[in-house]
Amino acid sequence: MDKRVLILSSAYMCVDAYMASLPSGSTEREGERYDCAPGGKGITAALTFRALGLDSILCAATGDDDFGRRIERFLDRTGVDRRFTVKYGKAGTGLYLTIHEDGRTARAVKFPQANSLLTKEDVEAAFMAYPDALYINNDVPYELAVFAVNTARSKGVPIFWQPCAPHGRDEELLPGRMEAVIFDASEVSSYCGVVMDEYDKFLPAAMALASAIKAKYYVIRLPDRGTFIYDGLHHEMSGEYPSTYLDETGASVVYGATFVSAYLKTEGNVKKSVKCAAAAYAYSSSNRGDAASVPSASDLVRFLKKDQY
Repeated sequence: MDKRVLILSSAYMCVDAYMASLPSGSTEREGERYDCAPGGKGITAALTFRALGLDSILCAATGDDDFGRRIERFLDRTGVDRRFTVKYGKAGTGLYLTIHEDGRTARAVKFPQANSLLTKEDVEAAFMAYPDALYINNDVPYELAVFAVNTARSKGVPIFWQPCAPHGRDEELLPGRMEAVIFDASEVSSYCGVVMDEYDKFLPAAMALASAIKAKYYVIRLPDRGTFIYDGLHHEMSGEYPSTYLDETGASVVYGATFVSAYLKTEGNVKKSVKCAAAAYAYSSSNRGDAASVPSASDLVRFLKKDQY
């Protein structure tokens, strides 16, 4: 039987707009094109787990509108279990707008809408699916994240946390011990105060992170350098795979979900899991879009140059 992963996150309709540059003041300018498709951190993670052969259970919220119905049909087509993706009629489906300008880093604005209405009761119901793991990021209200973590711990479900954002000043840290936490290096300093900008700071940053957050493994991706792995005693670096870095919009989430998928499939082999995650990041960031850049197992084989995943 395939492993089951419960994803507690968000569901958005994503609009990617491409243009030379935004107009200034009250002027108007013609854009090149736009794409509109289901996505966001939750959907991207759910698709990644499903593409890599796991049962993917998404706990999120949509509105009772056209966008919400498009997301429902999309999840059904891709095989994601949406029984616990709740529909709230009093708010529209979340919208995630990303502006892509020539020569500039993409800029994004999100409108959570129905995502902000998810409740503890919704989360508790999702555990009726008897997941083998909980994957969670910071795209849900803090109190829901804490509730999910405590519920998972009470049921003996391993917890994988990928914040996907710097730590907010007014936010508390998630309590208890995780199986693994997955960070981008740019997020680390907001959690522990150490900037990972030089090699001799990698271990101090990981140690400081371990003093703030309890986990079996700390997995920190450093762009262009690879991944720093720390388990509280030992540490090592794992390399990256080449990428065109065409669009990194959903690549970090793909990285985290791939790590968790491989970790579950290999019974906790963190080195193999990081290697698979690095290949997934290379694939995702070399393709445009959010959910559209999710790799399959065969895509990872090509990057890993092995006979099987």
